[in-house]
Amino acid sequence: MSKSLLRRLKKNHGLISRLIAKQQGSKLYDPLMLGELKKTRLSIKDRIARIETAAPLWHDLA
Repeated sequence: MSKSLLRRLKKNHGLISRLIAKQQGSKLYDPLMLGELKKTRLSIKDRIARIETAAPLWHDLA
């Protein structure tokens, strides 16, 4: 995995976090959309964690 992928994932995680906060602050929010956003954010967070955990191993192989 490249560093650019990790940067993109972190950027998307931040964007989704802001969307969630905006939805939660709104009087008229869609609970289904909010649930999907949270699920997507968690999935991205898990991918980031897997990449960061594996990164030291890749460095040793180089």
